[in-house]
Amino acid sequence: MRTLDLIECAEFLKIDRTTLLDIVHRGDILGAKIGRAWVFLEDDVVAYLREQVQAQTQKRIEQIRCGSPETDARVDKAIRKQLSQTDPRRPGRKARPLPRLPELDASAAMAA
Repeated sequence: MRTLDLIECAEFLKIDRTTLLDIVHRGDILGAKIGRAWVFLEDDVVAYLREQVQAQTQKRIEQIRCGSPETDARVDKAIRKQLSQTDPRRPGRKARPLPRLPELDASAAMAA
């Protein structure tokens, strides 16, 4: 069983340490303050992360199934954008026209 300090736990979750402290004070992640340091069990942090993944995934599924106007509008906009694009190139700078080269004389071409 591995333990994490406050900074390690925040890095593990890819959040700021102040955000982690807010989560701890709400009681969402179990941790203990030993002296001046916070200590977290890796298993508890992983359990919190799994709960968040399941809850957020369920929320997204419900939004799609309910057909909320906000989701429908975003999906409709994305579909229209994909269908309207005829150029397969990625957006960015427009291609420059090819330069005009001077004509070669037949005698100059033979000499070269």
